[in-house]
Amino acid sequence: MILDYRNVPYEELNSNIPVGRGMIKWMPFATMPEQYENVTQMIQSQLKKDYPKLTQDIIEHNERMIHDLLGKTAIIRYWSNGREIMMECDVESISKETNMIIVRKNNTILPIYFYHIYEIQKGGNLF
Repeated sequence: MILDYRNVPYEELNSNIPVGRGMIKWMPFATMPEQYENVTQMIQSQLKKDYPKLTQDIIEHNERMIHDLLGKTAIIRYWSNGREIMMECDVESISKETNMIIVRKNNTILPIYFYHIYEIQKGGNLF
């Protein structure tokens, strides 16, 4: 009994062996744009957070802090489009008509809805 096919003469080998599909090339994940975009969207949607539930005490505390920090540097944590944002900025003004505060960060004016803010601290070093 011969076990090594390399030592068997070619005429005696079985010629009905299926060949298969040949060499299959591996495609990296990022080269499939549709799947890559779908997975990126799923990851982004998992990172989103629900809008924070603010109690009346937190709203009153935030309002006092904003009035105290008017014209000063503050660290503000707020919710925007499903994401928590934390930034150090200068509180410029308060607009009661639109329920927004206007802040300045790196010479850029940014409006923030008051009811999206859930924490305000006196400014300093973030890290």
